[in-house]
Amino acid sequence: MTCKTLVIQATNRQKLRASLRRVSWMRPALAFPLAFVTAALLMLLPLTSHANQDPLIEVNRTVHDFNRAMDGAILKPIAKTYSTVTPSFVRRRASSFFNNIDDVRVTINNLLQLKFKRAAGDVGRLAINTTIGLGGLFEVADPAFGLEKHHEDFGQTLAFWTVEPGPYLELPFLGPSTARDSAGALVDTLLNPLQLLQGTQSITLAASDSVNDRAALLEVEGLISGDDYVFIREAYLQHRKFLIHDGQIEDTFGDFDSGFEEEYFEDMELDEPEAETPLEVANSD
Repeated sequence: MTCKTLVIQATNRQKLRASLRRVSWMRPALAFPLAFVTAALLMLLPLTSHANQDPLIEVNRTVHDFNRAMDGAILKPIAKTYSTVTPSFVRRRASSFFNNIDDVRVTINNLLQLKFKRAAGDVGRLAINTTIGLGGLFEVADPAFGLEKHHEDFGQTLAFWTVEPGPYLELPFLGPSTARDSAGALVDTLLNPLQLLQGTQSITLAASDSVNDRAALLEVEGLISGDDYVFIREAYLQHRKFLIHDGQIEDTFGDFDSGFEEEYFEDMELDEPEAETPLEVANSD
């Protein structure tokens, strides 16, 4: 399973959402062919109703099995090695660095959704984390200034302007999506500052981001219950609805939580802001 797919396996709401936010940005190398395929699907298929959100289920299940095989053969072994040989200090710095880059996309999408107060906070985050946080290596804006990270992409922007989601899609290498979110990936890719780098540099950083994210999910990948395809699909669609409405919806994901005790998740390290400065982190590690 891909990095984006595996994150949805966590059954704890906070862990699920924290993980989903880390890996929701489509990978640059696949965004253009993805946008082409999605455009073709939108022309050939009617927009789906809520009752029939997965008209391509047979194809999606085939892709799902492919993704699982590819992850088991390639990405997961690399992520395990990375997690073993890389100190936690380095992994945290990598996560902070890519979160800072992500704030560029978030800022623009908040502006496109007319969320000007949030966009102003995003600009502040970028300025603080890029300067005081040493190029984004340290998360300073939230713990020190109360500027929380937001999570917006162009798929959410399309939803804001009433574009329907279209059919659910399980994409090769990328995992769960919808026609709307897949098309939005092209715009998100163009907004990625890494595109300004030369070829090998951009690819190397994108690969590093994927491996870092995949390593962070090793502890939750075995928590899925029942039909993993159905679980992942419903979790993804529920989470996208949560993001689109900025959390102002009833959380029904608890229906998938049976069989797991809350105490298990209370001991898990959640992806929350670190109250730290660069000097404090260096001393603690």
